[in-house]
Amino acid sequence: MKAFRERMNRVTDFYKSKRSLPFPFILDQVISLRPTIKRMFGFTYVYLEDRLLFSLRESSKHRSSNGMWLFTTAEHLESLRNEFPLLSGRYRWRSRNNGWVILPSKLENFEEYAFKACELILSGDRRIGRVTRAGTAQFGSRLT
Repeated sequence: MKAFRERMNRVTDFYKSKRSLPFPFILDQVISLRPTIKRMFGFTYVYLEDRLLFSLRESSKHRSSNGMWLFTTAEHLESLRNEFPLLSGRYRWRSRNNGWVILPSKLENFEEYAFKACELILSGDRRIGRVTRAGTAQFGSRLT
């Protein structure tokens, strides 16, 4: 019973804090996976076990970087391009083996693309997410 109460308190705390989290509708979509959420450097990072899946940003100071940032590897950038066909090439970044697909919140179809990204994540698409350098998502708040 104590474990159940603790779990419910964590879920309640998450929903109370959602008001300050960017784009809560995205987190609502992936909550069933019980991700770990970390906040730093103006971003909200979402991990699943040892994989960094995406980050969210909504800042009044740096509006150009607002949206959903999907983490991937360079080898998957081209195939993810087909999932988001109206997304300009300037929103696909590569650095060595790492890749990012940025779904900017200023796009007209941002919500549609964000839901599409969540569908890919929920279906277990391994193109989204990459193992972090540390290999774990330490010090985050796990939603269990």
